[in-house]
Amino acid sequence: MCVSVHSKLGSVLQRAFYRSTGRVTLFEQRNFAGRRLDLSSDCQKLSEKNFPERCNSVQVENGAWVGYENENFRGRQYLWDMSAQGEYNSCDKWCAQVDRISSVRSVKQDNSSPRAQLFERAGFSGKKAELQDDIPNLMGRFSMNRAASIRILGGAWVVYQEPNYRGPHYVLEKRDYNNYSDWGAQASTVGSIRRVRFN
Repeated sequence: MCVSVHSKLGSVLQRAFYRSTGRVTLFEQRNFAGRRLDLSSDCQKLSEKNFPERCNSVQVENGAWVGYENENFRGRQYLWDMSAQGEYNSCDKWCAQVDRISSVRSVKQDNSSPRAQLFERAGFSGKKAELQDDIPNLMGRFSMNRAASIRILGGAWVVYQEPNYRGPHYVLEKRDYNNYSDWGAQASTVGSIRRVRFN
């Protein structure tokens, strides 16, 4: 009886753990084929997991994840969240030009209402746009195509360089970003922005 209680408790704790951190599976080939790697926590070097640095499809069981082109969470970022039921059957589905993924981390989930402030200039100055929902075309909605600083006041967001959620993109979690280099960009161009979907 003691054993069954412990195993039941263990499975409850395990489910709670996976719910809080998320779970993602990487596949070497398109359409969820080839070698696979299951992750439930951050991985700075996929090479240490005996997984090739080629990733052509991804399934997100829960949560949201960022894949990086280079080790130690550096280089181009690719978001995998629940916006497409967590199914990405080829790397072009996450706006990748190459199939190289070398590190992966989970996106911190913030349960407060989604809210972001975009500023045209660094240091939270210049023209300002405040948003609580997805914006497929920043220029069309706010007559802005640049954001040199951003405040994420609730939720997690992904900023795209091109309209309609295309091109290089960067995942921003709840905090202040004083300059576009703080979120890893090389320029302040922003074409669209949307909320990260955790479920």
